[in-house]
Amino acid sequence: MERLLIFPLNGDTEILANHLKSSNDYQILAISSFYEDEDRLAYLCENTGIYCSTDFIQCLEMVDAVVFAENTMNYSYEGYKERVYHAIKNQKKIYASELLLKKLEIDDKTAFINHLQGNELVNRKDDRADQEIDVPIVAVMGMGENCDKFNLQVKIRKMIAEQGYNVLAICSNALGKFLDMELLPGFIFSEKLSYPEKIKAFKRWIYDLQDEKKPDIIVVGCPGGISKFEAFETNYYAEIPSIISNALNIDTGMVMLYANMEQNEETTKLLDDYLLAKYNVEADSYCISTQFFKTDYEWKKIRYYKILKRDEEYRKNKESCGCRISYIENDKEIENQVENMLTEFRSNFHAL
Repeated sequence: MERLLIFPLNGDTEILANHLKSSNDYQILAISSFYEDEDRLAYLCENTGIYCSTDFIQCLEMVDAVVFAENTMNYSYEGYKERVYHAIKNQKKIYASELLLKKLEIDDKTAFINHLQGNELVNRKDDRADQEIDVPIVAVMGMGENCDKFNLQVKIRKMIAEQGYNVLAICSNALGKFLDMELLPGFIFSEKLSYPEKIKAFKRWIYDLQDEKKPDIIVVGCPGGISKFEAFETNYYAEIPSIISNALNIDTGMVMLYANMEQNEETTKLLDDYLLAKYNVEADSYCISTQFFKTDYEWKKIRYYKILKRDEEYRKNKESCGCRISYIENDKEIENQVENMLTEFRSNFHAL
């Protein structure tokens, strides 16, 4: 069993820490983060029993490998880079996404570095890009980064699997690898492939994967956001969600909203229309994150925070939309949404 150190602490690494306890392959022995996270580290240590510390070097001595999670909280990349070099110096295996390594300007061929995503292109000469996938496909989409998409993917995959269905979960977050989820292929983020080539390559890749796994249902996470929002967040102009929606016939979408994106019946209908027009996705369900954002006009960037308490006025607005909107921390509400979705799909399942 490989002993892991996770860096840094954020909403996604907390999800991993809470769900990796039953793994036969990996054990989280330590979590390290920046000094700003000291209080949250102490709280997590008390509630999980995992050693948590801002002393990265001390944590390194306890483990075989380090998992570097994405920089969802917009910390300094210099702090990341320094810790990667410490791990290399101490000859520890490093797990990181190709995208993160590129941002850190670290040679991905360096010894000890393991990509979390495969980057191989499927043979372009075959005709699998024209094949149809005949099982239901659910897309987990969101308004942007750091809006609990990973948390929702983990939850709905577990809920569907508990009903006896074989779920092929394709995760938008590289940490999904440690929870037995498939990862989106690295080529989908490449700057060397054109937009049409990515769509065709992704079609072939996912057709082969479903042919191998024989799932009853596919849950695919879409990285980033569905549109540009605010002054300084383009969400890469929603390139990846657009590629995925053009490659697949998505049956329904579950969409994550930030905690400060208030919705009512009218605005939810506008979101429905937008998703249908841009992605050909019918959004059956929306889920409200525990994360919210603020625009920092001085630094020209978006900053993310976690709510401490739900606003009562927002709760009233949510209730006007019925069961279509849930809170990410309320498993019962999400279970109801999943059950409604499965009811629509049951006539299409091969295994009942």
